[in-house]
Parts: sequence; C-alpha cells; structure tokens
Amino acid sequence: MPRKRRKTEIFSISFLDCICCGFGGVLLLFVLVAGKQQNAQERKLAEIQEVLGQFEFDVKSREDRIDTTEAQAREDEGRKEDLESQNVVKKVEVSQREQTLARLLQSEAELRKENLELLAQKEALATAEKPDPVPIPNVKRRQYLTGFKLEGQYVLFLVRASGSMVSDDIDEAVAMQSESDEVKRQSKKWQRVVRSVQWLISSLPAEAAFQVMLFAEDTVPLLERYAVDWIDRNDGDAVKEVLAALGEVVPQGGANLERAFGIIRSMSTVPSSLVLLTDGLPTQSDSYASGEFVTDVDRVRFFNAAAQIAAPDIPINTILFPLVGDPASPFLFWQLADRTKGALVSPAPSWPDT
Repeated sequence: MPRKRRKTEIFSISFLDCICCGFGGVLLLFVLVAGKQQNAQERKLAEIQEVLGQFEFDVKSREDRIDTTEAQAREDEGRKEDLESQNVVKKVEVSQREQTLARLLQSEAELRKENLELLAQKEALATAEKPDPVPIPNVKRRQYLTGFKLEGQYVLFLVRASGSMVSDDIDEAVAMQSESDEVKRQSKKWQRVVRSVQWLISSLPAEAAFQVMLFAEDTVPLLERYAVDWIDRNDGDAVKEVLAALGEVVPQGGANLERAFGIIRSMSTVPSSLVLLTDGLPTQSDSYASGEFVTDVDRVRFFNAAAQIAAPDIPINTILFPLVGDPASPFLFWQLADRTKGALVSPAPSWPDT
C-alpha cells in the first residue's frame, strides 16, 4: 500500500525560535544604538551649552566694555566742554592783557621820549654852564660799551704800543714796521686806539682820576711828569695834553705784559681798576727767553707768566682789538678778567666812531 507523504509545516517551532532570536537581536542592537546616540547627543548638547555660555560671557564682557567706554566718552565730553569754557575765558583774559600790554608799551614809549628830551635838556644845560674838559663830539654815547664799568677813584689805562697795533693782520703789521713813524702813527688801527682812550676818559665819573701807561718792550707813563701823580678827569688842559701825547706815539717793537703788571704792582697808589687796551697775547717775557721766532705756545707761556704776577685785588678790564693769527687770546683774557672780577670786551669794528 503506498505510503502517505507527510504534510510540511512552514511555521514550525524551530522557525519561530529563530525568528524570535533574530528579532530580539535587532531589538537589542536598536536599544544599544539608541543609548549611544542619546549619550552623544547629550555630550553635543553639553558642548553647545558650554560654547553658548562662553558666547554669553563674551557678549556680557563686551557690553560692560561698551558701557565703560560710553561712560568715559560722556566724561570726556563733559571735560571737553569745561576746557572749551576755560579756553574762552582765557582768550578773553589774554585779549585784556594784550590790550593792557599795548597801553603799557605806549606809555613806556612816551616816557622814553620824555626821558630823552629831559636828558637832552640836562646835557644842554650842563654844556651851557661848563663845557666838558674832554673833547668828545657826542657826549650821549659815553656808555657805549655795554657791561663795561669804569669804577673807582683811580683808573689806570694800560695801552699796548707794540708793532702789532698798526694792523689787524699780523703779517701786514710786520710789513709796516719798515714804514715811517708817521705812517705807523696814522694807521687805522692805532688811530682807533687813540679815539678809544678818548672815549674811555670821557666816560669816567667826574670825581675820578686817571693815568695812561704804555707797554711795549718796556712800560712807561705816557706823560713823564704824571709818573707819580694822577690826572684829574676835570682838568681839561691835562686831558688835552694826554690825548695829544698819545697821538704822537709810534707803535713798534714787542710787548712784555709781565713787566707791565710788575710795575703796576709797585705803584705807590694802587689803581682802583685797570683798563687794558691790547690786541692779543704778549710776545716777550722776563721769565722766559724768546728765540728768533715766537710761537703760539711761547705767547701762551708769556701770558701765563704775566697773569701770575697780576694783582688779584685790581679788576682788569680788557678791551681786545682783533688780530688775525692769535686764536687763544680771547679765552685767556676772559680767564684773567674772571679771576680779577673785571670784564672782557671785544668791540665792534665801528667802535668808537659810530
């Protein structure tokens, strides 16, 4: 008898087990993946919140800075307004002061004019009463040398009369030594020295007395009969005699300043001040021998020897005339003036004529 086929069951228990296991695995995988995604989202959310918090902090900081800047700007604006107000007030004050200064300057000009008129009247009266014994053409310019004071009762004028006093250039002065005495006397530089002494005498106080000495290789009084006595500034005849004698001097030879200072220290009447008219450093000395040619170093040495014996209590006021080729003389004579509390003046080329 034929065998019957068994009917195949599609949904068997084994199949259902497999289906359930697979579904459970998928479900487990889904749960695991979903948990990880949630953790990642939480971390991402935490990071976003951290960044957002930093942004909020930055925004708050910037808002605070903006508030501070705006407050500072308002303060600066207020300060600016105050400064502008003060500036307006100061401009008004400056304008008022300028007006006051203009009035003062106008008053000063008027006072100066009145003062000059009074001085002119005074000079006219003095000239009408008693003529000045010193023949000066323009008495209003007696104080021409600014800062140069002729003080004291006895003023000694020490005038250099060496060969260099005929020219401002040493080579030209050497060449002129072969000229006649009249040419040397009439040289432009020496005539300027003569007029300078005339101006200086006219600038002396009325109660002063003076004496003029010449120094070259030797030192001698200009007028022998006044070798001991001093000349009264108001003695017109004596003053004219001094100026006439000075005009007859012939500048020649060397210049020994050391010997001149030694003779001044031995004078019976100590000068109140000394006015030295020279054009540079000495060319001879008693302490040092001079050779055929005198160098700049020799002249500095000769000057230092003279400065050492200069009387420290006699102010030495030096009028230094220019001489090309003697660069050290201004500084050394300035040192001498400073040490003796005197003065050093190198006048303009036009002095004392204009």
